[in-house]
Formats: sequence, structure tokens, C-alpha cells
Amino acid sequence: MVNSTISDDLLAKIAKKMADNCWLDLKPLLRSGTRGRDIVYRPDVLKDANIFSLCGVPDDFQLGGGHYPSGPQLEGNRPFFKRCLLANNPTTVYNESLRVLIHKSDINGAIKLMQRHAPVRADATIACAIIFICSRYDYMAGLFLQLYTRNHHPLDSDITRDLCEGFLEEIKKFNPPYNNTYGYSFCYPSSHGIKMPPCAYHCYMVSGAFKNVCNKCYLWPCARRVSQML
Repeated sequence: MVNSTISDDLLAKIAKKMADNCWLDLKPLLRSGTRGRDIVYRPDVLKDANIFSLCGVPDDFQLGGGHYPSGPQLEGNRPFFKRCLLANNPTTVYNESLRVLIHKSDINGAIKLMQRHAPVRADATIACAIIFICSRYDYMAGLFLQLYTRNHHPLDSDITRDLCEGFLEEIKKFNPPYNNTYGYSFCYPSSHGIKMPPCAYHCYMVSGAFKNVCNKCYLWPCARRVSQML
């Protein structure tokens, strides 16, 4: 049981520090009773909670979420994940948008979720741009790439390449169908100062489709790869 002499606000501050370290640290408080549970579920506690370990394996948070790659299972951590989603936790929103994109084939729903944290977060901004490229919204893709370069990094930087590679790895976690669903609608932007890198096709062909593409044009084959995976 939680000490009754500790105010709710102070307890929430303690819970937030625990959550910022790791969401698993909240379990004792969550199990302590109604008051502890209510404190844990406060949006200000969950908004910045460190839930990377929860999102490492999609099965851990998407049970009851519309996809069962390992067969019928219980809800698992989905209820807690949804609480974090309601609190607008960036990691939760990012992973839920991928679930919606891949397992529900709802590209507009995925964009709507991912946009919540763009252009503030670099990973969400570049992910939005790539999804827009796949869905033929080239004007919006150009806008988000412009926002990305203004608020974060140049498109030909190592950091951007790392973010794009990270996006590909996150998609792979969800066992995408590789149906090339958006291959026909793929459209690289030519607005907002963004245009196709002149070396894109050359690097794509010479590199064996993807492996040794230069930083100047890496975004193009990355987006192409995403469209093939979905």
C-alpha cells in the first residue's frame, strides 16, 4: 500500500522519475492498489515514460491490436501500451503508427499518428516524409523534408542515413508482407526545394540496389525499399 501521507502530486513526481528510467519500475506502484494505479496512469507520468524495452518486440504490445503472428494470445501489455498512447508518449505513437501502417494497411491512419510529433522529433519527421513518398503525396513529402532540414539535419548527413536505416529496422520488426503495395504510387517530391538527387538511379544500379548508396541519394532507395516492404 502507498504511504497515505504522501500527496498525489509528490507521488506522481516520484512515479514520473521511475517511468523516465524504465516503465518496468512502475509495476510495484501499479500493483499497490487503486491509488497507485491511478497515479501510474496519469498522462504526465506516462507521456515521457521509457518504454523502449516494451516496444522491442511487437508481440509484447500489439496483442489485441489486430495482428497475431504467433497465434491467439492474451492482451499482454496492450492495455498499458494504450494508456501510454493516450498520454501521447512519442515511442508509443511511433510504434502504433507502424502497426497501423503494416498490419492494418491504413497508410492515412499511420500518417495521422506519426504527424503528432513532427517536426519536433527527427525520427517522426523523416518517417512521415517517407510514408508520404510511398503514398504519392509528394507535395506533403517535400514539405516534411523541408521541415526536417530546417529543424534537424541535412538530408545527406550520416545522422539522416542512420535514422532512415533505423526506420527500416523498425518496420522489419513487424514482419511486413513485402507486397510492394505502394510501388505504383511511389513519388519522390520536387517541391519545397527538394528534388531527386542526380546520382540516385546510378547509385541504385551500381550498388546492387541498396547496399552502397551514397548519402546524397540514400533517402530515395530507402523510401523505395519501404514501399516494397509494405
